[in-house]
Amino acid sequence: MEKILTIVDEFFKEKVWEKILIEIDFTEAGGYEPQLTVIKGGEKSLWGEFELFDIADIIHKKQKRVLNTSEKFNKAKIEIYPDGTYLERYWWDSGLQKQNLLNYAQVFYQWANDRMMSMIFEFEKENNLLPTQYDGDGDLEYLSSWDSGVFTFHINDKSELEYKIVLTKDGVESVLEMLLKDYFIEGILEHHKITNTILSDEWKPWNTLIIKSPHTGIPYDRVDEFVSYILE
Repeated sequence: MEKILTIVDEFFKEKVWEKILIEIDFTEAGGYEPQLTVIKGGEKSLWGEFELFDIADIIHKKQKRVLNTSEKFNKAKIEIYPDGTYLERYWWDSGLQKQNLLNYAQVFYQWANDRMMSMIFEFEKENNLLPTQYDGDGDLEYLSSWDSGVFTFHINDKSELEYKIVLTKDGVESVLEMLLKDYFIEGILEHHKITNTILSDEWKPWNTLIIKSPHTGIPYDRVDEFVSYILE
């Protein structure tokens, strides 16, 4: 806390203020949204100097240290007064946790599509499946081996992941036999678990996720064209 008080004192010692309020929400992915409010004469104004993130980083380190303990928190609130006194409050907001999970789940398809494109490229490169050519400088460059793809992920009755990768090039479809990385399999299974339990009141039951990849990022305003969750 001393470091935070030092930063505040350095930037506000020449100013008149009644209270400084620091509030931070932490996301499931490890991010955070800091806000510092200066209160004077009943008026509030936000302070957005770079040092705010130094303060946030100090609190974030504390948050990470206790994340797997009974003292875990995802919200922090600190009130600082001109005489150097302060009040600290750290707590776990289940509502915030659920909202964070929902926010992440709603864009999970983007992560899955991006990881699949990366894994396919690495696999085809390692197995000499990519077409190549030399550029104007004589350097070898890799060309795309597919125009679009359909990635189907199915969680069976044993909670195991079954999948199929179909790639299309110049109108011709082919099935790619490729092993998925462990972290990716765990990600799909965790996504299935969370959306079918914690988020069950926000998410329809499903056991099959189908991503129609345009071999680029999926447009956020056209998700329904590219992503389907179904129950088989």
